[in-house]
Amino acid sequence: MRTFRWLLVAVVVVVFLSVSVTVWAAASPKTISLTEAVELGLAESNTIKVATFSLRQSEVAYKQNKANLLLQPSILSELQIENSWRSARRNFEVTKSQVALQIEQLYYNQLRAERALTLAQENLKRAEKQLENIQTKFSLGTVAKLDLLKSELEVENAQLEVKKAEKNLNIAQAQLASYLVGDTKRIFSLSTQLDFQPLQLDLERCIDYALKNRPEIQEREEALALSKKEVEVTRTPYYPPLEVEKAQANFQLAQVQLEDVRNNIILEVEQKFTNFVAALDSVPVAQKNREIAQENLNVAQARFDAGVLTVVDLLDAQNNLYRAESNYLNAIFDYNVSKAQLFQSLGINVAEREKHITALTAPEAKEGAPETPQPESGGKQ
Repeated sequence: MRTFRWLLVAVVVVVFLSVSVTVWAAASPKTISLTEAVELGLAESNTIKVATFSLRQSEVAYKQNKANLLLQPSILSELQIENSWRSARRNFEVTKSQVALQIEQLYYNQLRAERALTLAQENLKRAEKQLENIQTKFSLGTVAKLDLLKSELEVENAQLEVKKAEKNLNIAQAQLASYLVGDTKRIFSLSTQLDFQPLQLDLERCIDYALKNRPEIQEREEALALSKKEVEVTRTPYYPPLEVEKAQANFQLAQVQLEDVRNNIILEVEQKFTNFVAALDSVPVAQKNREIAQENLNVAQARFDAGVLTVVDLLDAQNNLYRAESNYLNAIFDYNVSKAQLFQSLGINVAEREKHITALTAPEAKEGAPETPQPESGGKQ
């Protein structure tokens, strides 16, 4: 009987420990890099699952149509079936590219929200420290009560900013988790930094790469080749004149469609490149504004301590620094997002990006651009 009791206790302990470990593992955030996040999303996201099922349906239809050809052989039908199957696979690759871009944007958005919360907390600490200073001066009779009230209001506003930043972070975490694994309660710890690594890319090289590698171009080229083959097949005596005329019309249409796709891709790359350059140029400006705002606050603090600056001017300097820090963070976010959008328009995924940068870099920038100070962040590259 005693042995049975000990056995029961052992089973309960094992079950308890197992449940505890499971709960801890579920509650513990999983650390992932940007590349790992994209890989996870491409394997687990609902968008990819839907696209995968659609591809499987296309594959089944392809096999059925191929089987039907055994009963009713047709060169044209076989060409059309093969082209349709290739098109389905290329559409799947386009979907993967769009999903990867969305994941990258959501990843950067969470990083921005994390850093924004840190900035809000730092701003609150400055406001609280300033309030303590003004409370001391008020007790000594060197500042008016109105100045004290304004400083207290500044702390309250800073507290609201922290709450707002916390809410935005929760939303950003839920959006990323939902897109990656379909679970808004999952929390991912991000290891890739939201930093500024300036690239001096060449527009003509980008356009040339896109025209050679975008799946839409390849699909239109294959459609044109198919139409050309149809024209060649229908020129035999076995096809009626109307069939020949139809094949020639299809060939001409395929030529126009290919040219249209080429023009659209060129326009898209040009637009994304323009956005990328604008974002690239805005980061150093935002960084300089942040430095100026910090120096202005240092001067304002010294003048206030010397009694030659009002509380209102000091608080304005604090708010200007917080805005400048936030603007700098947003500039880096915009740069990384615009860079991701540009590479996506070229047909280059995250994993392949590094090895293509040299080939896309402007000749005059091969020596490299000067390093730019990075925002402080808890993540690691």
